[in-house]
Amino acid sequence: MGKEEVRRKYEGFASKYDRWEGIGEFLLIGRLRKKLLRRVHGNVLDVGIGTGKNLRYYSRRCSITGIDYSLAMLAVAEKRAEELGRKARLIEGDAERLPFKKGEFDCVVDTLGLCTYPNPVKALKEMKRVCKKEGRIFLLEHGRSSNGVLRWIQEKVRKKQLERLGCHVERDIAKSVKQAGLEIMSVKRRFFGVFYIIEARD
Repeated sequence: MGKEEVRRKYEGFASKYDRWEGIGEFLLIGRLRKKLLRRVHGNVLDVGIGTGKNLRYYSRRCSITGIDYSLAMLAVAEKRAEELGRKARLIEGDAERLPFKKGEFDCVVDTLGLCTYPNPVKALKEMKRVCKKEGRIFLLEHGRSSNGVLRWIQEKVRKKQLERLGCHVERDIAKSVKQAGLEIMSVKRRFFGVFYIIEARD
């Protein structure tokens, strides 16, 4: 699925996105975000910021830049930032061609975005490029389960999820991180290995 088709999908359901994700966010994903983002510091790039769900979990000392391919999603993120009293620079852009200088950020974050990028390895290489040498890349992603039954289910729903959300449910996230030339500092798996929590560096 091409980038423009993915963009159109998210433009179309941006206003409903948070409601659709509400139960999962409340039961699990919100806690995973909080745990991941408490280690983030300094000048931060949030790639695929979407509706801005990460904003409430960043330290007030962080300077946040968010980028997303969908203007409609960014509009929701802007409203959320205002409600939280957070300053965030929000930019329309492509995760596979980040419009930033080499080594511009202390930390780069991507949460639940790698499933939708046509070329996740290219996107990770871009995150590596814009992150400082001593910086860190923090990922919360869903992908290929470590459980055989769930992998079978993922394969069965793969086509439907791709058509509906532009989402590749079966991607091996840790493998993509290594293919991008990043060193994995830590990786944890949750919910039968569906969710990957990764800290990586150049």
